[in-house]
Amino acid sequence: MSRPARSLISLLLVLPLVYVTSFAKDKDPISPTKATTVGEFALKVLKMAAGESKVSDTITPEEAIARLQKAGLPLRGGPNDPLTDRHRSDFFLAISQGLMEKVFPPPSGFDACGSLPKVPDCLACCVLLPGGDPGLCGKACGQAHADQQHASPSGPGD
Repeated sequence: MSRPARSLISLLLVLPLVYVTSFAKDKDPISPTKATTVGEFALKVLKMAAGESKVSDTITPEEAIARLQKAGLPLRGGPNDPLTDRHRSDFFLAISQGLMEKVFPPPSGFDACGSLPKVPDCLACCVLLPGGDPGLCGKACGQAHADQQHASPSGPGD
């Protein structure tokens, strides 16, 4: 057998081994450097719900967990516990049930603003409320306006 053929065969035998071992270390569930904690996850969810710039760097993982639990996400364990598949499953279920809107609800008294027929009017009203943040009000007014646009389930004359 020629030298180039032996080199090619050796390379073909080694490449799958390198491939498998390189992914095996990334999949190690015990590796402390790869595991996301419940607290880290809670902070990421809050930042995703409000936008990166709106969540203060001073909020603690405990506060983030408490806020998500109050909104309806059943996070179990402490902030330093590893995130489990159950946590992820609970999160996706909570998302489907409107978790993100519950994490940062519109300011108190928003109902009057949300009933206005135009989004700009709603936004102008909402930002004047105590705690009325333009980003939060924009999302709330957009959702309220979208809800007003949905057709009624009853037909004419019902």
